[in-house]
Amino acid sequence: MEMIGQGLTLAREHSLSVAEAAEQMVDRARAAKQRLPGMGHRVHSVDPRTAVLFAMAREEGVAGDGVLFMEALDAAVRAKIKPLPVNIDGALAAILYDLGFPPEAGKLLFIVGRVAGLTAEVAEEYAREKPMRIRIPVEYDGVPPRSID
Repeated sequence: MEMIGQGLTLAREHSLSVAEAAEQMVDRARAAKQRLPGMGHRVHSVDPRTAVLFAMAREEGVAGDGVLFMEALDAAVRAKIKPLPVNIDGALAAILYDLGFPPEAGKLLFIVGRVAGLTAEVAEEYAREKPMRIRIPVEYDGVPPRSID
């Protein structure tokens, strides 16, 4: 969400189009040898969730500059680097930006989504196969329990 905000601020302050600002953000990231958050996926060349979420945001009338910026960033990355799709984090960041959430809230919502996904994976593992979790014996050595009275 921070990158989206930076890109849109760049566009406003320098009278650039969203596409031009996205191109400059790609150039800056390349020069600094930094990755672009919200871009790329280990499995998909196009993250199928992104199109669905962006379509839903448009149908509900909440898609705005955040979604436009991520779509422009996608085009700039394809042209300047290689195809790296907007991933689920980038799609959610764009929509949350458009809904007015601050970046800190976005980070918390990403964590909630990850916890739900991990919980589903563990539940499937226990339901379908012998659990493969490594069990490491540990002993708590933190603060001792307090009396409640």
